[in-house]
Amino acid sequence: MPNFQIPRPLTAVLLTALTLSPLGAQTASSQRGDEADQREHVQAARAGWTPTRTPGAATHAAQRSSRTAAVQPKNSRHAQAVRPSQRSTRGSDAAAKQPTEVRQAGHYIPTPPPMDGEIIYETAIVDGSCDAMGPACGCDGIGCDSMGACQPGCGCSLCGELPSGRAWRPALTLSLPQDGWVSFEGLGMWSDGMELPALVTQSPSGTDQADAGVLNRSNTTTLFGGPGRALFDDSRTGWRLRFGFWLDRCHTWGVGADYLELDRESESFSATSTGDPILARPFFNTLTGREDAELVALNNGADIQLTGTVAVSAYSELTGGSVYLRRMTCCDEGCRQWLFCGCAGHYCTRSEFRVGYRFMQLDEGVGISEDLSNNGTFNIGDFDIMDQFDTENQFNGIDLAWNHRITRGYWTCESLVRLAIGNTRQTVRIAGQTVIVDRNDPNNQTTETYDAGLLALASNSGTHQQDEFSVLPEVNLTLGYQLTDHLKATFGYTGIYWSNVVRPGEHIPTMIDTNQLPPAITGNSDPRPQFAFDTTDYWAHGLTYGLEYRW
Repeated sequence: MPNFQIPRPLTAVLLTALTLSPLGAQTASSQRGDEADQREHVQAARAGWTPTRTPGAATHAAQRSSRTAAVQPKNSRHAQAVRPSQRSTRGSDAAAKQPTEVRQAGHYIPTPPPMDGEIIYETAIVDGSCDAMGPACGCDGIGCDSMGACQPGCGCSLCGELPSGRAWRPALTLSLPQDGWVSFEGLGMWSDGMELPALVTQSPSGTDQADAGVLNRSNTTTLFGGPGRALFDDSRTGWRLRFGFWLDRCHTWGVGADYLELDRESESFSATSTGDPILARPFFNTLTGREDAELVALNNGADIQLTGTVAVSAYSELTGGSVYLRRMTCCDEGCRQWLFCGCAGHYCTRSEFRVGYRFMQLDEGVGISEDLSNNGTFNIGDFDIMDQFDTENQFNGIDLAWNHRITRGYWTCESLVRLAIGNTRQTVRIAGQTVIVDRNDPNNQTTETYDAGLLALASNSGTHQQDEFSVLPEVNLTLGYQLTDHLKATFGYTGIYWSNVVRPGEHIPTMIDTNQLPPAITGNSDPRPQFAFDTTDYWAHGLTYGLEYRW
């Protein structure tokens, strides 16, 4: 054995401990003068005093015990450091009573207690969840009245909802809330058409120039615009996305959001003529007090050989969305006989109140362009004329809603009535341009550009804005069928109404002061047209179809 040199203070402590024990007192009195034997006693005590904290503690303790026995003489009466409950004995009795195992110090990690407010359910939620409503007929199967079994203490609040075992708790991790929903719907909608004044007219070749293309003439035909010819009054497609999550396990509080978009619809018209037939753009001449028209294509012989193209394009786009807080107000469940079914069946109902913020935007526009060339005797040249009318409506307001759901078997009927109250920011943008290439002098062609067209002139052009109070009600009726516990197919109806909006057709003027046409004649005291806001209403309604997923 190596010779360990123990510092004197530690040796004194060990000797004191050995002296205080009964066996130690006898050993000290009989062999006090033997320094070599005393050093051996200390080494033996150090070898025996080794606590064990590993899973193999018993084996290691037995090995150390055997090594200690090999160091000590068989007739040794030296003390051994053991647990307080054990006593040293003499000779072979001490070896016989030497413990073969040392008590293991185990590392036990206790299960942490539940967090404050957390409730853990031992029973798992398996088949028979609240979305799987059970048999379509009869009151003995799984139905709405088993909602309390799905979530103890929730009563009838889980009307067709799929619950989880715990309430949602915010955490610093990127994960989905425990209970939530998401749905996607396709839309087939009809919207309020865009009314436009008569923008392009036609007359047969040979019509007198004073009557060519003029409204209210017997031989004048309207090609685009006019009463009864609204744009975008056919069906339109779109989509709607809804999503959110529940804040408690009984689904009484939740937050959600939705987004709706009707696809951008466009419509265009174009006509080209060398003079047969005659093309024109009609208006009312405030200087003469009579209906008039600007010629686009006319050929009356040598004086005017006007060839031209006139085109009209229009667009419309509707988008909107909202965020809201939903709160269950009441619920009911039971068993009853229904109108079209002779047997009784389980049912449950649930009503909610919602409050939130809503946004809606309607963008529309109309553009008219002309490309003319005159190769006659007078006013030889090329003309490019453009008029543009765009409107924008932005609604921002508070959104109040009431939702009611009836569930029977796998079927769900749901109604949602919304009313948004707020402000509509109305914007009207009017712009015009005319480019004239003068070819009367072949050796000196000139090009002039003016910020005015035919209907968009200096007196009404620019960006005009105002704020108007608006209401935006909406109604939704949805029929759903539960495909699985999580997935439901839906089919329904949606109707939207919007008060106090601006649209392009109401801001395209028909009364023109011809002195303002480029190049304008200055000094006119009453230029026309004058701009004025003209508000109207807007609506859209149609069918919806889609899927809803809950987790």
